[in-house]
Amino acid sequence: MWPIAAAWADHGGPLRDMPASPLTSALVFAGLALLVGAVVVVVIAVLTRKRPGA
Repeated sequence: MWPIAAAWADHGGPLRDMPASPLTSALVFAGLALLVGAVVVVVIAVLTRKRPGA
């Protein structure tokens, strides 16, 4: 049989050795996604607001 090794498409990268649980990692990334979404909403709101006298 062929020896089994890590897949070439294994994208764990630096997070593979992270000392946190998978749940903690998921919560961190969910929080970051929520933050990015909030920033996008604020930027769109600022860019599309009507200016007085325009």
